[in-house]
Amino acid sequence: MKNLIDIESLSVDEINQIIMRASEFEKGIRKSNHSNAHCINMFFENSTRTKLSFEMAQNKIHCNKYDFCAQTSSINKGEDLFDTINNLSAIGMNVVVLRHNSDSLVKELSQKTYFSEISFVNAGSGMSAHPTQALLDFYTMKKHFLDLNKKTITIVGDIAHSRVAKSNIALLKKYGAKIRCLAPENLIGEKIEGIEYHSSLKEAFEETDIVMVLRIQSERIKEKIDIEKYIENYQITKENLPYAAFLMHPGPINRDIEIKSDVLELQNARTILNQAKNGVYIRMAVLDLLFAHQGV
Repeated sequence: MKNLIDIESLSVDEINQIIMRASEFEKGIRKSNHSNAHCINMFFENSTRTKLSFEMAQNKIHCNKYDFCAQTSSINKGEDLFDTINNLSAIGMNVVVLRHNSDSLVKELSQKTYFSEISFVNAGSGMSAHPTQALLDFYTMKKHFLDLNKKTITIVGDIAHSRVAKSNIALLKKYGAKIRCLAPENLIGEKIEGIEYHSSLKEAFEETDIVMVLRIQSERIKEKIDIEKYIENYQITKENLPYAAFLMHPGPINRDIEIKSDVLELQNARTILNQAKNGVYIRMAVLDLLFAHQGV
């Protein structure tokens, strides 16, 4: 594996390898020391969980990490991002962890030729992909349900603008999970073959094993959203959450909008913090594989 750009590019075998390696890191079976490896984090969008869990993962596998600040970089002097990364390659960077509001930039950059070999990890691209989030979500699910074949996962919220939803759908389809999307019509987006789409919460939650909740991504939405109407019809409450279903959320949570605050105190909701915890192991596994590819 030279790059991690999206879920679609990964085979089932590659996903299984990442999951297995993450499990080995979590159990302490695997130890890695990449003291000769250099990784730079380039975040052009705000991030808490993703950025800090990548940094934690980098510390745990003992690679050298660098934090790129766009505001104080030569990009503000007009330098093209390709030229910036080509210079980082010449300096000796091995891996670029990139988050950007462009849907296609990280893929385009990964296809260019650089001074020396360099790998890319997509840490979130526009509204299209967030592969490490989908991988950590899958890892979290598998720890509760060893086999997701025929399990029902209902994704609730702003499907249209969510890179998390798109990456999770792409991954879960590879494993035979039954996927439902629940949202008002204006937040459904382009429909995907083989996915159930619902506008009624009651129907979507019938025999659901996992409820994955998404926030309304107001920073990506041009039209006005009726928040009160959304809360009335789609907010997760103690009353409507299926009793045995695990609750998931990629964060950040907007309390009392997509989820009522008291729901987060339920046993079902502990999965959300486990997602954050598991993100470190998944990112350790991904970086470990990329550094191994480069022999550092």
